[in-house]
Amino acid sequence: MSLINISADFEHPVLSFTPQPTPPHAAGATRHTGLRASLRMSWRIARLATHVATGCSRVAVLYPLVSERTRRKIRARWSRQLLQMLGIELQAGGPLPRPGQLLVSNHISWVDVFVINAISPLGFVCKDEIRSWPVLGWLVARNDTVFIRRSSRSSAGEVRKQLVGSLACGRSVMVFPEGTTTDGRSMLPFRAALFQAAIDAGRPVKPVRLSYLDHTGERSDATTFIGDTTFWQSVCRIARAPRTLARVELLPAVPTGGQTRRDLALTAHTRISGQCGATDGTDTVI
Repeated sequence: MSLINISADFEHPVLSFTPQPTPPHAAGATRHTGLRASLRMSWRIARLATHVATGCSRVAVLYPLVSERTRRKIRARWSRQLLQMLGIELQAGGPLPRPGQLLVSNHISWVDVFVINAISPLGFVCKDEIRSWPVLGWLVARNDTVFIRRSSRSSAGEVRKQLVGSLACGRSVMVFPEGTTTDGRSMLPFRAALFQAAIDAGRPVKPVRLSYLDHTGERSDATTFIGDTTFWQSVCRIARAPRTLARVELLPAVPTGGQTRRDLALTAHTRISGQCGATDGTDTVI
């Protein structure tokens, strides 16, 4: 069962479940464990397929008829259910985003978007490739997502203008300034360009720290989405894992007054990387 514990100071332990005992090394036990994991994966993926189909129906039928506030509520509830079906428990701490903030976070998995939406549904800037993902890409495109072509300078400028408009109207938006995913053990330098949107709109930047733990309390490898891993492989890996904890730390907002975009990117990177490990290079902003 999914656990959502939003508090300002993480009063409760991060892990809400007891680590599983180490199984015997007998061949029979290994086969039994493998079979159980396969059945777990099949059951979760079957439920997930039904849930995605339901989500498409709601977006197509209900979204045109309801207010933006109601759409956000639908999105939050749907995202929580998606995490639950994948065996992902959720724990969040810190002040929730206020209207019109630019949220920035480290980036580990495609699940990141749904983890944040389960807590506080908002708009996202995502790489353009996600738009072509089967079904899920269609859903993401219809939920306040701005797509950016990473190889195009003009695309970055167009996205920045859209962000300024959204922030100025009081809509919060989240970006992943690393530009790609990592394994969560370190952080790449932040791209500073999109921080300019917060400056132009006169809105704060809110850093967010994401991490995933497995059922033993160690950093999860199931959620990593890097290298040649396909989306389907990632889904199967997450669904096969016994349980996963998604931990979200909502850090204090950074005012933009009198700061350059490089200043903001450096400050956000420093705060987020405090418990994410060192960067993989000497520069933290590009």
